[in-house]
Amino acid sequence: MRSLARYTLVVVIGLSFGACRQADGPVPVPDENVQEELVDVSRDLQNIAAGDPQAPADLASDLGKYAEGSDAAPAVAELSRQTADALAGVELPEQTAQRLAHNLWVAVAARELSERQVEGLQNDVRLLLTSLGVTEQEAQQIAAQAGTVQGAVGERPRRWYELF
Repeated sequence: MRSLARYTLVVVIGLSFGACRQADGPVPVPDENVQEELVDVSRDLQNIAAGDPQAPADLASDLGKYAEGSDAAPAVAELSRQTADALAGVELPEQTAQRLAHNLWVAVAARELSERQVEGLQNDVRLLLTSLGVTEQEAQQIAAQAGTVQGAVGERPRRWYELF
């Protein structure tokens, strides 16, 4: 009988620690206006890859409007700069540009992502960039900057039970 109580206690403790991780937050879904803006960001990325000297400023402007007036504005500007530097001269297909634009937008616009979701977003950005021929180091820096941006715009505090 005592061994059954011990096993039950071990199972209960194990389940309680497993349930303490941070729940995933809502990932923003672009509405019609945002979809049009993402097309602009995608074009900015393709223009950067094609060597347009105005495109980096356009990218910074298009992404920066989601962080205007917040403490995240410098981090978003740095994300834009790093992305522009890495994509200069790279062949960027339209579909990949759209995926990258969406990921950058999520990094700037999402307010309640969990740590696990941010890590997934960073991995997606890194993999997209390396698939284009961007060096692993540059891709890792941009992914880390996306995490920094998300940390600056994120509004979801960890709850007491998520600290374990």
